[in-house]
Amino acid sequence: MMTTPIHVPVLLQEVLDHLVLPPAARILDLTLGLGGHAEALLAKADAASRYLGVDRDPEARALATKRLGSDGRLSLLASAYEDLWEDSHFQAWKAAQAPDGFDAILADLGVSTLQLRSPERGFSFRDEGPLDMRMDQEHGLSARAWIAEQTDESLADAIYQYGEERASRPIARAILRALHEGRLETTHDLAKAVYTVIPREPAKRKGHSDPATRTFQGIRIAVNGELDRLAASLEAAVSHLRVGGRLAVISFHSLEDRIVKQTLRRLAGIYDGPGRTAPIELPKVLKLIHAGGIAPSEAEAAANPPSRSARLRVAERIA
Repeated sequence: MMTTPIHVPVLLQEVLDHLVLPPAARILDLTLGLGGHAEALLAKADAASRYLGVDRDPEARALATKRLGSDGRLSLLASAYEDLWEDSHFQAWKAAQAPDGFDAILADLGVSTLQLRSPERGFSFRDEGPLDMRMDQEHGLSARAWIAEQTDESLADAIYQYGEERASRPIARAILRALHEGRLETTHDLAKAVYTVIPREPAKRKGHSDPATRTFQGIRIAVNGELDRLAASLEAAVSHLRVGGRLAVISFHSLEDRIVKQTLRRLAGIYDGPGRTAPIELPKVLKLIHAGGIAPSEAEAAANPPSRSARLRVAERIA
């Protein structure tokens, strides 16, 4: 029997406060997950509203269906948000239900609690599991298979670029050495390879995060292509908003947040490039709400530690 894991949606009240829902609202959830935000937004929406929840993870969709499936306003779509815009099922749903666009679009980026707490998914080194890390286990290469295709240089680049790990080169060599010696099958094996470069105990004594954290993040992002089309997807999302509709994006690390921030600022007509003026006039299609972003309250961070690194950015379509 499938049981629904305990799920605490991050920045929930802030999302509810900033996604304004008119009567008969049309809502798009690009990363449905376990449906925590969806449940609250559906409770806020009226009976004529319609909610499209999108997720690439079959297990997440199944659990969200169990949680929300009795609500006739909800439709589910199997897709990664990066691929959604060309999906024929999405286009058909939008043509029928939201031909004029969406009033609210939500994207809660990163790995879900479900994925992190499931050892068989291979996202975390807290419990030993297969070295997988795929958000959709039905497609793509597992982390181990992806690592097996890398060179010292390409693996180090991914760990440095996506994990922001300064010791990426010796760590990459240690990982590939473990692979070639038959010692890289599980999440614990990957963590042990990192610890040969950055010992775990000194970091623990100093109160630092586990030395394997950045490497796991870098490999996970590379395996799932999480940042490859994020900016383009945000631009596509904005194009599907009605005037007055709002986009809310929750990110969990600096790389995601930087892309979100820069993309929304550019669509708000704000130039961040070299020099004082833009070489061309930037289109101004968005208005930023809380330009600096919104962080969790101290109470939320204390009650739900995974929320500590989260940041919510909201923008409204104006043209």
